[in-house]
Amino acid sequence: MPERFRGDTRFSQGALFVVRYAEHHARNLRHGHIGTEHLLLGLADEADQPGTGQDLEALLGVSSTQIRGSVLGARGLGRSKSPQALPYSARAKAVLEQAPLEADLLGAADVAPVHILLALTAVDGGTAVDVLRANGVDLGRVRQSVIGGARLGPAEAAESAGLLEAVTRVLVPRPVVGRVPEIDRVIQVLTRHHRNVPLLVGEPGVGKKAVALGVATAIAEGRLPAVLRDHTVRALDLGTTLADPQHRARGGALVADLLDEFRNSPHIVLYLDGALTPLHLPDGVTTPLNLFRHLLGTPDVFVFGDCGRAQYERRAPDPGLDRLVQPVPVEEPSDDDVRTILHTVGNRLANHHDVVFFADALEAAAALAREHVPDQSLPGSAIGLLDEAAALVRMQTARSEPPADTPPPVKGRHVRAALAAYSGIRTATPRPSPAPAPDPAEHDPYIWAMS
Repeated sequence: MPERFRGDTRFSQGALFVVRYAEHHARNLRHGHIGTEHLLLGLADEADQPGTGQDLEALLGVSSTQIRGSVLGARGLGRSKSPQALPYSARAKAVLEQAPLEADLLGAADVAPVHILLALTAVDGGTAVDVLRANGVDLGRVRQSVIGGARLGPAEAAESAGLLEAVTRVLVPRPVVGRVPEIDRVIQVLTRHHRNVPLLVGEPGVGKKAVALGVATAIAEGRLPAVLRDHTVRALDLGTTLADPQHRARGGALVADLLDEFRNSPHIVLYLDGALTPLHLPDGVTTPLNLFRHLLGTPDVFVFGDCGRAQYERRAPDPGLDRLVQPVPVEEPSDDDVRTILHTVGNRLANHHDVVFFADALEAAAALAREHVPDQSLPGSAIGLLDEAAALVRMQTARSEPPADTPPPVKGRHVRAALAAYSGIRTATPRPSPAPAPDPAEHDPYIWAMS
């Protein structure tokens, strides 16, 4: 178990069992690190203990034996000699960091195996997620079943599943770098009596979704007024939902049913992704925010959204709606926050590309994105540049003979090389400044006389 979690008394015996057997499986399979797939194997082992196996199989619809076979088929046997202490992959660390937040979300005092399972569904990607999906497991449904069952009880949870659950997704609490003023401002506006609809306004890539995640994290941790406690933030992308073929034919009816269900659903904070994006409905063009208009301002109905700066400035004047909405500007983060964000996101990119980022690569991505990609906002432009560099190194490594046994490094020079493909700039190395012209020689009467 990572050192910082060893002293965490919140991990129950069952959760510690999962972690201990994850390391056991990684050693037996001769893998060089402990990944999410080993945590999944640990969950399968814990599920085989009396009284727990049936619950896991009921949640996943997959037996423990099937999980073990799928993991072995996905990873196979390794060739690494296990060191004294196996390192954890970045995703496995993220899962163990997320598990206590999942326990807080459900109001649990201890971290149980089910919270590790929820964390596996929350962390982006990983072999465990691939294995579960390959076995037909709907991760969103698993998550909703656990959270709904913990809050409402099994019978009520089954009755509560409906359209709102089908077309929205839970914003999983996750630590956010910076953005404290914006998060606090959103919560402050939500708790107002009037004009209580915050609208995050900022350029694409500036981090509006991170603010929404920060709000979900603050709610899960209880760091806010009591009126918002025990709520869940659910995100709705209405444009994507209406574009889905199964909903396209009943756009108006779907919206009406969705509004009616949301009105009768307590403990939900709805986040409108693209609140001012035009929607083409049979009765005309509107926006998601305008569709929720008659619910805005209603007690115990909490809605906030985001939009681009250009969308906000070009919106049609609507005094009635403007009286309900308060814009919350989201600007680019500071240079220090951009570097911290790149270190955090770099772990996920490193796992996706199977590479290792050097410190100079992260510094180069932050500096070059600000200087050479001015048409895109930080931190999104820096993350895209780092992703491009990792893809470049991954492609070069795939062509090398023989393939390397260790993850290839991504350095600053790779980031500079990737900049040409990412932004069309042929070189990111600043050209040397021309040498200053020599000072004119002092007046020499003898030379003047000879000329």
